Amino acid sequence: MFFCFVWFLLLLPLFVMGQGGDLLIQQYHKVGFDMEYYPKWNYDAFLQFHHSKPLDAMTKGRIHLNLGGRVHYRIEKTFGLTSGLSYQRIAYQYDLPNDQSLDRLYFLEIPLGISVYPTKRIRLGLGGQYHLYLNATGQPPSLSERQNYPKGTFVSSLGMYANAEYLVWKRFSVSLSYAFQKRSYNNFNREKQNFQRFGLGIHYTLRSLKRPKND
Repeated sequence: MFFCFVWFLLLLPLFVMGQGGDLLIQQYHKVGFDMEYYPKWNYDAFLQFHHSKPLDAMTKGRIHLNLGGRVHYRIEKTFGLTSGLSYQRIAYQYDLPNDQSLDRLYFLEIPLGISVYPTKRIRLGLGGQYHLYLNATGQPPSLSERQNYPKGTFVSSLGMYANAEYLVWKRFSVSLSYAFQKRSYNNFNREKQNFQRFGLGIHYTLRSLKRPKND
């Protein structure tokens, strides 16, 4: 059901726009929306530099790059919903006397949260995320070369995020974010899966509705 809702949210604007963008623009102006700053639907593509590592393991985090896109639906001028899809890489090095190996993990990240717009240039976000596990590689001390981790070592998991985004110039904005993901696991395992992430993002906004020419 979660995946159905996310994809419904992503595809719905395409059907809505197919019903007549001019009519929608007229309706939004009747209720006082400024289409330059308050479009109902908004899309953006982004790159995010982030530093991630397990919370409770002796590790050193690495900086990696995520990329993806988001869709925003504005319910009111100052409040809306956000979802999307991004490709996430996590890498960290164990910092133990007998273990200096590097783990690499790959996820698809699907957020669903609320957005608050205190000013025209600022967006604040808070919500949950589903991390769809793709793959993980590592080289525990017992192995002589890097291999894929066995099934079940890492799994899909849930998390939360908080971010603040500032519109810098035209459709370019920057963001700061904090996120974590967690699953139930055996605390005595070497591999932990409760990651925290600090991120710096660069966004380019693609608005789905255009301002009328006669405005």
